[in-house]
Amino acid sequence: MIAHAPAHMSPAQAAQVANVSRWTIMRAIKSQSLEAFRDNKNQWRIKTDNLNAWISAQCAHTVQEEGITHKTHTHAHHTSVPSEALELVRVKAELEAEKTLRETIEADRDHWRTIAQKLAETRSRKWWFW
Repeated sequence: MIAHAPAHMSPAQAAQVANVSRWTIMRAIKSQSLEAFRDNKNQWRIKTDNLNAWISAQCAHTVQEEGITHKTHTHAHHTSVPSEALELVRVKAELEAEKTLRETIEADRDHWRTIAQKLAETRSRKWWFW
């Protein structure tokens, strides 16, 4: 097991790791060839082990054509997810979480600034509301 592997990946992150499009991942989820689940925000999440199994299955998939076995063409060339790709996905997920947190904090700051300005205006009138 890779030490810094994220517990769950979004379809976009899984597509990046598997070197396929997001739509390929979504089709695999719909056809149930790739096991995924929805989180509490109703977003698809894919476990690293499930992605590894799907990539291996895609690489091993063969077709019988005129009695000769041919490899089918897929963009998933890896038998397992490389640690560098998982590290990249983990760092990108952390960055996205930090951006979301920053935006939330900035919105909260702006809200409190507006309240403070209104209170300052009220005090400058020298009357109390009660």
